[in-house]
Amino acid sequence: MRKVLVLLLAVLSLAGNVFAQGRTVTGKVTDARDGSPIPGVTIQIKGTNKGTTSSVDGTYKIAVDANAVLVFSFVGYANQEKPAASDVLNVKLGADDKQLSEVVVTGYTVVDRKKLVSSISEVGSKQLENVPMPDVNQLLQGRAPGVVSSSGSGQPGAKQSISIRGIGSLSASADPIYVIDGVIINAGQVNEVTQTQSTDIMANINPNDIESINVLKDASALALYGARGGNGVIVITTKKGKAGQSKVGFKAQYGFNMPSFGNWKQMDAQQAFNYKRDVYRLNGFSQEDIEAAVPDSLLKYATDWRDLAFQNGKTQNYEINSSGGNEKTQYYLSGGYFSQDGAMINSGLKRYSVVSNVQSKVSDRLDVGLNLNLSYADINNAGAGNRYSSPLLGSFANSPLLPAYKPDGSLYTGLEDLWQNTSNTGDNFVYSSALNTNRVENLRILGKMYLNYKIFDWMKFGQNISVDYVSAQQKSFQDPTTGDGYNFSDPNQSGSVYQAQRNQRTITSQTSLSGKFNVGQKHLFDYLALMEYAPTHFNSFNAEGVGFATPKTPVLDAAAVPLGVGGTQTDSRFLSYLGQLNYTFNGKYYFTGSLRRDGSSRFAPGHKWSNFYSLGGSWRIIDENFMKDQHIFSDAKLRVSHGTSGIAGGISDFGWMSIYGYDVAYGGSPASRPTEPGTPDLTWEKSISTNVGLDMGFLKNRLTASVDLYYRKSVDLLLRNPLPPTSGYPDRLVNLGTMANKGVEASISSRNIDHKDFQWSTDVTFAYNKNKILSMGGAADVNPPTNSDGTTYTGTIHREGLPAYSWYLKEWAGVDPNNGDPLWYKADGTTTNNINLANYRVFGTTMPKITLGFNNTFNYKNFTLSAFIYASQGNQVINGTARYGDADGGRLNWNYNVEAGENYWTTPGQNASRPKPIPGGNKNSAALSTRYLEDGSYIRLRNVVLGYNVPKSWLNAAKIQNVRLYVQAQNLLTITGYSGVDPEIDNTGYEFFKYPVNKTVSFGVDITL
Repeated sequence: MRKVLVLLLAVLSLAGNVFAQGRTVTGKVTDARDGSPIPGVTIQIKGTNKGTTSSVDGTYKIAVDANAVLVFSFVGYANQEKPAASDVLNVKLGADDKQLSEVVVTGYTVVDRKKLVSSISEVGSKQLENVPMPDVNQLLQGRAPGVVSSSGSGQPGAKQSISIRGIGSLSASADPIYVIDGVIINAGQVNEVTQTQSTDIMANINPNDIESINVLKDASALALYGARGGNGVIVITTKKGKAGQSKVGFKAQYGFNMPSFGNWKQMDAQQAFNYKRDVYRLNGFSQEDIEAAVPDSLLKYATDWRDLAFQNGKTQNYEINSSGGNEKTQYYLSGGYFSQDGAMINSGLKRYSVVSNVQSKVSDRLDVGLNLNLSYADINNAGAGNRYSSPLLGSFANSPLLPAYKPDGSLYTGLEDLWQNTSNTGDNFVYSSALNTNRVENLRILGKMYLNYKIFDWMKFGQNISVDYVSAQQKSFQDPTTGDGYNFSDPNQSGSVYQAQRNQRTITSQTSLSGKFNVGQKHLFDYLALMEYAPTHFNSFNAEGVGFATPKTPVLDAAAVPLGVGGTQTDSRFLSYLGQLNYTFNGKYYFTGSLRRDGSSRFAPGHKWSNFYSLGGSWRIIDENFMKDQHIFSDAKLRVSHGTSGIAGGISDFGWMSIYGYDVAYGGSPASRPTEPGTPDLTWEKSISTNVGLDMGFLKNRLTASVDLYYRKSVDLLLRNPLPPTSGYPDRLVNLGTMANKGVEASISSRNIDHKDFQWSTDVTFAYNKNKILSMGGAADVNPPTNSDGTTYTGTIHREGLPAYSWYLKEWAGVDPNNGDPLWYKADGTTTNNINLANYRVFGTTMPKITLGFNNTFNYKNFTLSAFIYASQGNQVINGTARYGDADGGRLNWNYNVEAGENYWTTPGQNASRPKPIPGGNKNSAALSTRYLEDGSYIRLRNVVLGYNVPKSWLNAAKIQNVRLYVQAQNLLTITGYSGVDPEIDNTGYEFFKYPVNKTVSFGVDITL
C-alpha cells in the first residue's frame, strides 16, 4: 500500500511539473498615458535568455515555468517586472522621464548627470516651444545664468550679441561657438550689412525642433572644443524619434504685434510749433519774422510721423511633425512656417523649415543615422537709420509740421520744393519705403550622416560626416522717383540697385574611438579619442548699377551705368586631435581629463598649432556615510575644474601675412595696394579658466540650487593695434594683452506647492561678472577718441586697468545760469563752454554687471500659468538718438523729443537743465559727452503664458492623444529709467535710431494624434 501511495504521488508531481512547464501566458502591453498599444516590447523571463516581443497591436504570448517573473522593457519606458501568476497578464508601461533627465549632452559626449564635473546650464524644450521669437538666441535670455543675449535692433531675425561669462575677446570674435547634434556650425551675421539692419543665420533654426540647449561654460567642458571654445559653447540637440506608437503633431499660432517705444516721446505739431517760435523769440527774431518762419498755416499739416513709420502687425506659426519607430529604427520629421511682421512698415521675416532625423540599429553592433535640417528665411529688411528713405530715420527727423500728403490726397515724394527746402531727409518714407526694397534671403542646408560600430564591448568606432552650407543674398533697390534714388546732378542716372551674394560651406569629418570598462567593482573608466577635420570655403559677389528708365525692372541688367563689381574667395581649415579620459571611483568620486591639439590655417607658420587641456573632478558628498543620518540635504555634489581653451574666430583668414590687394586700377591698368602689414608670429588667443561649483538639493529635492564661482583669464589677445599714420596702415592684428572675467552664478529651483490639483514652482537664475583688462603690453589705448583710421568715435575705449568697453567721455557740467551756455568740466575741475578744452574721463562700461531671470509656474488641474521676468543691471548706455532729438536748436527742422521743450534756459540767473536753444545749435552742446550717458538697467516682463490641456476623456473617442490651448504675451512691460526707445543694446552701448522691439500677444493650439 505504501509503495502504491508513493508511486501515485510521484505521478501527480510529474503531471504538475509537465503542466507548469507547458503553461502559456498571454496579454497586452499599453502606454500608461493613453492606453495605446506598444509594439516591439521585449518580454523576457527573468534570469534566462528566453523571451518574446509584443506584436503590432501590443499583444504577446510566452510559455513560462512555475514561479516565473516576466521583465517588460522598451526604449523610453521604465522597465517593469511582473510575476506570471495568471494566464492573462496585461501591463501598462510608463515613460522613463528619470532616465531621460539623467544625461547631459556636451556635443561630443553624453554624460551621466551624477558624474557631471562641468558647469553646464540647461534649457529644455518646454522653455523654447511656441515663443514667438525667430532667433533661438533670444530665448536664452535669463534662462541660463551667465549668458547675456542682447541686440541693437528689433528687426525680426536681427543678429543677437551673445556673451558667456563676460567678454573674452576684443578684436577677435567674442561670440560662443554653436554645436548642433555634435557638429560645430557657422553662426552670426552672414549677409553684408549694407544699407540694412543686421541678420543672424541662427534665425533660420526653428526653436520648436530643439530638444535641449546646453551652455558649456567651464574649462572641463570647453577644453573638448580646444581652440574654438574660449568664449563658451552652445550645444543644441534637435528632437529625435522614440520607439513606440507613432505620433503626429500639429501646431498653430496666431498673434498680434505692437511696437514698443519705451520712454521715447516726441513733440506733436502744436508742441513743435510753440517750441520753434519760442526759439526764434529767444534769439531776437521779430514777431513778423517769427510768423513768417513759422506761420499758423503749418498747423494744418500736423503729421504724426511715428504713427506712419511703425505698424501693428501679426505673427503666425504653423507646423506639422511626426515621430515614432520601434527598437530598431526611430524617426522624427517636421515642417514649419513662421512669419512675423516687423514693428516698422514694410519689414518682417518669413521662415520655412524642414527637419528629418532618422536613426537605425542595424545590428547589435552597428548603428547608423541621418540628420537633415533645411531652412530658408525671406527677410524684408528695414533700411538702416542712415538712409533718407528709412522710416526709422524719418520718424525721428521729419518735423510734425511737414505734410506727408498733398492737398489732393496723393503723397509727396520728397522731391518737391516744399520738402527740399524744409525737410532734413528730402525723402517722404511713406511714399518711398514701399518702392525702395531691402531684401535678404538666407538659405541653410545642415546635414549629418553617422555610423557607430561596436568593435568590442569596451570599444566603439564612430564616423560622422556633416555639411553646413549657407547662402545669403541681399538686394537693395532705390526707386528713381524717390529721394534716395533721384540723382539731382544727373537725372539720367536716377535709381540704383545693389546686389550681393555670400556662400559659405563647411564640411566636417569626425572619426572617433570611445568606450568604457571596469577594473574590479569600484573602478570605472570611459574614454574618447577623436580626430576632427573641418575645411571652410567662402566666396562672395556684389555689383551695383544706376540709371533706370522704369522702376518696373529693378535688376542689374536694366541699369544704364554699372558702378562697380566686387568679389572674393577664401579658404580656411581646422584640424584637431582630442583625447578624454574619465574615471569613477566607488560611484561617488569622479575625475576627468582631456587634451586637445588644434591646428589652423589662420596663423603663421610655426604658430599654427597649440595644445589645450583640462582637469576636473566632482565629489558626491550626499553618498558619504556621514550624510546618511541627516534629513536636510537630499543631494550634494562639489565640482572643481581647471583648463585652457582658445579663440580663432572673427579674424581674417590671412591676417598673419603681408598682403597686397588687387582691387584697384591705375591709368586704366590693373594695380595693387598694400592692405595688411602682416604679423609673422601671429598665434592663438588662449583662455585659462578655473571653476568651483556646488550642487545641492533639499527636502527630497523640492528645493535645488547650483552655485559656481569662476575666474577666466584671456591671454595673447588678438587685437587690432593702432599704427602711426606714417605706416600707411590704420592698425595691425597682433597677440597683445591680457583680460580677466570673474564672477558668481547661481540657479535655484523650488516646488513651492506640490498638491494633487495645484502645483507652484519657481526658477531663478543669477549672474554677476566683473571684467578687467589686466595688461595691454605697453601698447596705446585701443579705440581712442582720435582714431587713426578716421572712423567716428562712439565713446568706448580699451585701456589697461579698466573693463573692456569703458565709457571714455567728456563730462557734462550743465548750463551756465548767466547766459545759457553749455558747460563741461576741465582737468582742473573748473568748467568751460568750449568742449575742445574739456577733459576726458572714464564713466562705467557698456556691459551689465548683474543679470537675473525669474520664472513662476502655476498648475491647477488642467490649467497652467507661467510668468518670466528678466533683469539687467549695472551698465551705461549712450542715447545717441537724443543727440538729434534734444539738440538745443541744432536741428530745428527735425522733430524734437518732448524733453527738449522742458526747462531750457530763457532768463539770466535761471538754473536750467538744458542750454539756451539756438538755431543751428549752441556751442556744440549736442556733442558726445556724459550729457547723453544714461543708466541702462531695466526689468522686463519677458513672457506670460496661460495654457489649458483638454481632458483626455474628451479626446479618446476621436483618437486624439492631447490638445493644448494657450495664449501668451511677449515683452509686455519694461521698467527702466532710460529715456530712449529700449535700453537693451549690444556691447557698443550706443543707441542710434534703434529699431523698436515688438510686444506680441498670440493664441495657439497644439494637437497630438
